[in-house]
Amino acid sequence: MTEKHTTNSHNEGSDSLLSRRRFFLTTGAAIFTTTILASCSKEEDEVIPETEIPEKEIIPDRDKTLAFFGDSLTIGAGGTAPYGNIVAAALQGRPVVSDGIVGQGAASIAVRQGGTPLKISVEGNKLDGIKPVKITKLSNQFLSTPFRKEEYSRTGTINGVRCTIRRTEGEVYTITPDTVSVIDIPADSEFLLEGASKLKTATQILWYGRNNIGKPGAEEEIIASLASSVAYITAPARYVVLGVLTEADENKGSDNYNTVLAINGKLAAKYGDAYVKMTPPTDAELAAIGYKPTADDLTDLANLNFPRGLRADITTDDIHLNDKGYQIVANRVIEKLKALKY
Repeated sequence: MTEKHTTNSHNEGSDSLLSRRRFFLTTGAAIFTTTILASCSKEEDEVIPETEIPEKEIIPDRDKTLAFFGDSLTIGAGGTAPYGNIVAAALQGRPVVSDGIVGQGAASIAVRQGGTPLKISVEGNKLDGIKPVKITKLSNQFLSTPFRKEEYSRTGTINGVRCTIRRTEGEVYTITPDTVSVIDIPADSEFLLEGASKLKTATQILWYGRNNIGKPGAEEEIIASLASSVAYITAPARYVVLGVLTEADENKGSDNYNTVLAINGKLAAKYGDAYVKMTPPTDAELAAIGYKPTADDLTDLANLNFPRGLRADITTDDIHLNDKGYQIVANRVIEKLKALKY
């Protein structure tokens, strides 16, 4: 603050007032404004203690990306788009990545997400210029699916060289360097996935396990895979874990229903507020999307299952949801992300 003194007509308290102003400005008492200082009068003789104001902490901008990892449910099979698109539209300004492969179990998803390391061995134990080299051993066939013939690929580095791993029909995996390289690749070398590394700081939405149900070791694989994925996320980790969805015929009392119920109970206990339930929709949730259940839907709900009206055609697909079903899931995720301030 700059003051101009042109006369000597100030009262005798002006010197002490100016002194107090200098005191405030030099001691860092930033909570007092110049307006308050200007209002000080000669009657204000109290001593104001010096206050130390810590330097303002510089907090980097938080990664706003929403990263969805899972299987065919994550990419919206049975509907018209990934449910992550609905979530991102509701939260606005949030980039979205939906990484799902049809038919995959939890262990493969955890590799794509980055939580479980990927180790490979290659033919000849070395790269060959810029030619594709056959991968002879994988710790996990992380790009495989029993239902799709198209090619899947991921980019990353191995021993410091940037390469692309491709999976083609017949479960053939190859690795191709971006630039000419003939470096040695010892057996079981770790391949660092580039996409997974970039998403470590994102808010992650993890929906694992549907394809494990009915197979040996389902519970152990789902719980271990999710634990490794959560541990991989950059601290302070921002994530939610979705429960396993029952199939259309997995009604209460069935073996698979009981398996899903037990797994979801453990996930809810382990992840607490970060857990998103996959129980059948409530009346309020149905009303929120403008859906009125049919008689068949009410039967499904009585069996503690998602109603068929929110699923893809159950005569040909007993797993996936339709757009209205994914809207229910998206609404739950939106509510959870807002509650957690993610």
